Amino acid sequence: MDWRSVNGEDDIGWVPVLETGPRPVYLKIADALADARSSGRLQPGDRLPPQRELARLLGVDLTTVTRAFSEARRRNLIDATAGRGTFVTRGEPEEPVLDLSMNIPPAPAGVNLPALIRTGVEGLLKRSSAEALLSYHPGPGSPVERAIGSSWLAAAGDRLPVDRVVVGSGAQALLTAVVLSQTREGDTILVDALTYPGLIALAEATRRKLAAVGNDDDGMRPDDLEQAARRLGARVLYLNPTLQNPTALVMSEGRRRELARIADKLELIIVEDDPYSRLLTTPPSAFLALAPGRTFHVATLAKCISPFLRTAFLVAPDPQAVERIAAAIRGTTLMAPPLMTGLACEWLRSGLAVEITNAVRAEAQARQEIARDILPEGFVASESSLHLWYPLQSQLRSTELADIARRRGLAISPAEEFAVGREFPNGFRLALGATPNRERLKEGLESLASILSGVPGPSRPQV
Repeated sequence: MDWRSVNGEDDIGWVPVLETGPRPVYLKIADALADARSSGRLQPGDRLPPQRELARLLGVDLTTVTRAFSEARRRNLIDATAGRGTFVTRGEPEEPVLDLSMNIPPAPAGVNLPALIRTGVEGLLKRSSAEALLSYHPGPGSPVERAIGSSWLAAAGDRLPVDRVVVGSGAQALLTAVVLSQTREGDTILVDALTYPGLIALAEATRRKLAAVGNDDDGMRPDDLEQAARRLGARVLYLNPTLQNPTALVMSEGRRRELARIADKLELIIVEDDPYSRLLTTPPSAFLALAPGRTFHVATLAKCISPFLRTAFLVAPDPQAVERIAAAIRGTTLMAPPLMTGLACEWLRSGLAVEITNAVRAEAQARQEIARDILPEGFVASESSLHLWYPLQSQLRSTELADIARRRGLAISPAEEFAVGREFPNGFRLALGATPNRERLKEGLESLASILSGVPGPSRPQV
């Protein structure tokens, strides 16, 4: 986009030359303003043309310009003074108004989650002992909670003995407990070159090392895993094999069995992070089923129902491992919040959790269809995943693209947020669930598509 002076008339000011394409004109105007501001072609304090005059010069309706100016004000790009006109602001633009970075379940159509939460909490308080909800519950969870967790996790295999199940306040808390109980300071954990940022932060905080293992289109390579484990003396392998974050890869059944065989051969501990498999109607076999004697399986409700619940379940290989996990929980988060855990278990027991998950899956599928209609080819996704991965073939780094998107009012997640080591694929993750509705998602994707139209096409990621 560029800006031009009209007939050299200073009183008219600057007028955008709008890009071509199907995006709403009001967004093109707001984006042009953001570009001109960030490039310095417009300076703080510069006055913009009157809305009516700008509409005439652009050949659009006054309401289009009014909507564009409203969007620009929301981004803190401009401000209006009664009787004086509209001026470029002196402050920094605000945070993006469209979030395509936060990977959360979309609000499912036809489901009023706030109302369900209110009635659920009220019902729980009526049925439960207030003393129990207000007390400390240290340890791996109550027998009832663990039994309900076992039933929920049965989708990953056979129903598990309760003494192998742990309840925690979210996946991060349980992953922390696994790392603290199964490794020591300085130990190496084997991971994908692009992996969950929460694990990267956890390793840094606990002074563990992460080492990237080579990948191909099917996921982590068994031969590279064996070489890395022997070379580094690593004992722990972290995997997110279903709708992997950030690449959206679903590891094939065959590759899972190969990796399970290598893990058994080398006596590796497998940490299986599984937040997304419930979004697939027929997910592949979990490592929990393929290698139950060496797998710590973590499944959170945050990605298939709501982050509000802050409840996750862990399955350990044996009761002795559960005791070590429980000790680590007591030393970190102490316990899962009784009210949230109670509500989560009530929804699981009543079947409401399955209904909400099905609705989230349907909404995710609808948003994937919107993305396919708007975005260029090259995105890697699954039919009902909450996110997509876009590999960048150009010299442009993903952090640079994220900066460009931020100036357009969009937030995306560059590869650097997920990277282990210096060698990693260039690309970015796009989350579809944080926007409040499909219309806002369309606006964000249309804006992103216009950005990508100036970037060379992608190649399939080698991760």
